[in-house]
Amino acid sequence: MKIQNFDVTLFLQEYWQKKPMVVRNAFSHVDWLEPEDLAGLSLEDDAESRIISQVKGVWDVAHGPFAESHFSTLSDTDWTLLVQAVDQWVPEVREILGAFNFLPSWRLDDVMVSYAPVGGTVSQHFDFFDVFLIQGKGARKWQVGGACHSKSEFLPDTPVRILKDFSAELEITLNEGDMLYIPAKFSHLGVSIEDSLTYSIGFRAPSAREVIDGVATTALEAISEDKRYTDTVESLKASMGEITEDTVEQVQQMLIEGMLNKDAITSWLGQFVTERKYPEIELLPDNLDGWFDRIHSGEPISRNAASRFAYMRKLDSSTRNEGSSLSEEESTLFVDGQSYDVGLSLAEQLSNANTIDTQRLLDELNKGENRVVVETLFLNGALVFD
Repeated sequence: MKIQNFDVTLFLQEYWQKKPMVVRNAFSHVDWLEPEDLAGLSLEDDAESRIISQVKGVWDVAHGPFAESHFSTLSDTDWTLLVQAVDQWVPEVREILGAFNFLPSWRLDDVMVSYAPVGGTVSQHFDFFDVFLIQGKGARKWQVGGACHSKSEFLPDTPVRILKDFSAELEITLNEGDMLYIPAKFSHLGVSIEDSLTYSIGFRAPSAREVIDGVATTALEAISEDKRYTDTVESLKASMGEITEDTVEQVQQMLIEGMLNKDAITSWLGQFVTERKYPEIELLPDNLDGWFDRIHSGEPISRNAASRFAYMRKLDSSTRNEGSSLSEEESTLFVDGQSYDVGLSLAEQLSNANTIDTQRLLDELNKGENRVVVETLFLNGALVFD
């Protein structure tokens, strides 16, 4: 699947994380989902869903799973059903992600789908992630304002995050197949002008707070109690109660050495970006009897829709396969918050390809610990037979 009327190079140079972009007729066919299907998904225990509505200016948020009878209590206008991570449940929706393979897959958050009758909206707000809004059935009017920040004010005493001040700089109506890109932190307001479905593809980025907290926690595991502050000649020359600049610099150096440990950063980042969106939902593996023979027979394999894969090359390293004169670059494969040492070619195949080539996978299983890792991924439910 590709985005039509869209220049990837131009987009990345001029728009990505800089300013909004409208793409007309980006997709020819957007019949990935029917409103009834989305409503049915919101009845499921494992699906995260909510309904946002307003009546005479009073906002209400209800969280799923919903009873089927709940929908008969809703008015004909002014409400929105939102279901998160629909790509994990509906294969047709997951296929949309192939159109965005020009961006790092580990940045993807999920595909949220919303249905709204006329007047349905979640009001003016902003998000801390980049989002592509694809208009499915119907039409929706969008207004996009300027960039906001963590201190931007919201209306008090409302269950919905509604910006107190909002001034539109772009106003556009999206019709079926159109797409709007909104960079992170840009304010926006969408209102359904026809009964409509909207697909929101969100791309997250770790915050500085998450990075510092995560790396510090990981680094602490490797720091010995033996590493401690020691007095210097300069610090001992100071008055009895004075903390000297030399002392502060030594503590700063201890912090730098601990926090800037590249192994700790790599380990935390890979695990953080591949954590599953809903880790509390257990992945159920296939019956793995004769799994190797099934691969050998060409049975199709795919990544579990709920799993996340990424990898990182190991710099200046190679591994020599036993009985082979060939050497291969090593990598760390991250899957669902766990790390595995594998050859680079296996990591690339599992993380980059939309579909897994079974013949190439067979070739990789004869190298090093690759077979053990692949079997583990099957056992954990991250790899599945189609």
